[in-house]
Amino acid sequence: MTRRAQVAALALIVPGAALAQNVAEVQVAPPSITIRAGERSGLLATAFDRVGNVIPTVRIIWSSNNVGVARVDNNGTVTGVANGVAIVEARVGIRKGQAAVQVIGGATPPPQVPPQQQTPPGGADPLAGQPAGSGPAAALRLEPPAIYLLPSENTRVSPRALREDGSPAAPVVVTWSSLRSDVASVDQNGNVVALGPGQGTIQASASGGLTATAPVVVAPAEFAIRETSPLLLSPGDLDTLHVFVPSQNGRGVNPLALQWASSDQGVARVSLAGVVTAVGPGKATLAVSGLLQSKSIEVSVHRVAARMSVLPPRAPDTQVPLTATLKFEAHALAEDGTPIPEAPLRWSVADPNVATFDAQTGILTGKAVGRTQLTVRGPSGLAATWNVNVIAGSVKLAQPRVGVGLNQRLTLRASYADDQGTVVGPAMNLTWSTDNPQVATVGEDGTVAGTGYGHARISATAPGGKTTTADVYVVGEIVLASSRGGKFQLYAAERSNLAQLTRISTDTANATEPAFSPDGSRIAFTSTRDGNAEIYVMNADGTNATRLTTDPQADGRPAFTPDGQAVVFHSTRSAGKQQVWMVNVDGTGLTQLTRDSVNFAPTVSPDGQMIAYLSLRNKSYDVWLMSRDGSNQRPFTRSPQEREAEPRFLRDGTLAYLLEKRVGNRTVQQVVRADLTTGAVTPLTGTDLALTSFAVSPAGDLVALVVNAQPENRRNPVYRVYIQPVGSGTPVPMPTTGAEQMVTPAFRP
Repeated sequence: MTRRAQVAALALIVPGAALAQNVAEVQVAPPSITIRAGERSGLLATAFDRVGNVIPTVRIIWSSNNVGVARVDNNGTVTGVANGVAIVEARVGIRKGQAAVQVIGGATPPPQVPPQQQTPPGGADPLAGQPAGSGPAAALRLEPPAIYLLPSENTRVSPRALREDGSPAAPVVVTWSSLRSDVASVDQNGNVVALGPGQGTIQASASGGLTATAPVVVAPAEFAIRETSPLLLSPGDLDTLHVFVPSQNGRGVNPLALQWASSDQGVARVSLAGVVTAVGPGKATLAVSGLLQSKSIEVSVHRVAARMSVLPPRAPDTQVPLTATLKFEAHALAEDGTPIPEAPLRWSVADPNVATFDAQTGILTGKAVGRTQLTVRGPSGLAATWNVNVIAGSVKLAQPRVGVGLNQRLTLRASYADDQGTVVGPAMNLTWSTDNPQVATVGEDGTVAGTGYGHARISATAPGGKTTTADVYVVGEIVLASSRGGKFQLYAAERSNLAQLTRISTDTANATEPAFSPDGSRIAFTSTRDGNAEIYVMNADGTNATRLTTDPQADGRPAFTPDGQAVVFHSTRSAGKQQVWMVNVDGTGLTQLTRDSVNFAPTVSPDGQMIAYLSLRNKSYDVWLMSRDGSNQRPFTRSPQEREAEPRFLRDGTLAYLLEKRVGNRTVQQVVRADLTTGAVTPLTGTDLALTSFAVSPAGDLVALVVNAQPENRRNPVYRVYIQPVGSGTPVPMPTTGAEQMVTPAFRP
């Protein structure tokens, strides 16, 4: 029953009721309309008492504040006259309600000065909209504090009387006014009507000098329907549509300011409040209009669903391997067994930490080992549930490549991962195996032990059958270049047996300057196999040697960055002067880091942020520092009377280098360690050997020294490698045969 019919019915039931009741409020519906010039539209006014009861038998007096835009007759029928906005008022005694009328499609009327608001005799309800409180008011506040409206839209603002502590005070009588009557009007009940674009202000004033204001922003903007089209419903379903203004903080639009219509009442009906009722199978368009706009949404009502078919069939337990996927399907069926593809289905997972489900594709993905339930709900109360058991799936190793020593143990850490490789939890109940136990064995907990030089592949298999592998390279603790084969080649040895060398390089030319990757699985080195000195990278067992640099000038002294992704080195490719360069381990990203003077012998700090190198910029051999990208180049040592060489970062972040200086009437060499923060220097070796290079073990307990065994023979030096405990002990030479020489030692990480 419409409101007009309700009012008429009440008038028949309770004749003369208006004589016994006082009108407290008048409402006009709809509160805003848009019509064309010459068109007509009806407004409905309803009177209410203080407790909200309708007063049916009252006389409504209608008026328009701008008859040049719109006229209204005694029945509330509005006629559009000319372009513009007019406020149509319905009055019962001192109470009144308003509606904004937007007229389009006609001529523009002459300018009209907005009439001043007048308070009817007896005034408006002075306490309308104020909550109960007690005590004197110290402040006045408006709710809402800011108002956003579309042209011809209206809303109501309520005053709040507050005490000093912010609690409600006793209601106060307020007087309303608009500071921009061309933008918005306000009546003495706080009803605000948007009249034209712009920013205005409404003000409420009370005795005692209390005032409160609220900005009113009136701007043309598109409204939208919040729900997604098409709206899928089952027969008998109810849903509510909401209209909002995206550009005004997503605020909702009062449904009474809008008009809804359905293209097919036999499919779906829609009320003035936007409530949709699905009536019968089919498709319909629901349109909403008002405030000079219109929008629509499609609604689809499917046939009545009698049952549901699902795949896979429901079983006591549906297993899904971790990170694996399984497709689920559900179809609503009509009584005759035909599918209803438009019937909406709602999928849900009880514990999304265990498994996730994509309703668009029907794919469930195992996220963590455990149990959960997948449920699909259809129309007419239809539902199906699967008990999902996520078992172990893909395995990811923290170290897919690693180097270990003879009799050294290292535990591989494994995790479960999704299809993109993202770790989702620690791996448990794995089965470990090795393809070469003569090189490396593996325990039940993933602990690898090196048993012989070479390469082994360690496999980790999850209960679900997924397998991953790690490449393990077993190599000696010390790698150096030896000429025992006629040309310098790379050999490995153990501190426990320095006389036993095992060749690991396969060069036909010289190979020197080995440098381990941080994980010990690769070795960068300098080789002349292609005619001049270039940088190469190979597996720690000597296989798969790959050339990183290609230039006619000599490259040398490689050192890995701590992430293992790049190598720094020096090269004479810049006008024949050595400079520091960097290149990725795949040969890309070649970058020159230094350009001034002569710079060489780079080394990278453990955190990867700093590079130390030697420079002749100050006409002496000094250690310089710079950032990884080559910026912030600065000297670390300033010693024209001393000569630094061979800088090498140690694991603790200190910097070791070879220091040459005069002591009395002789020149001595000594390995020292310097603190980068304080500059304090600590000796690591004595001064009794003619040192040319060195290496320090990762634990800092052992130093390998390159010594000129015949310092008096400067033209044809004889190089040997000595091993010495740091801080004490006698240097022990590594045994050589014949004219064999040894240079450039490096320790495995």
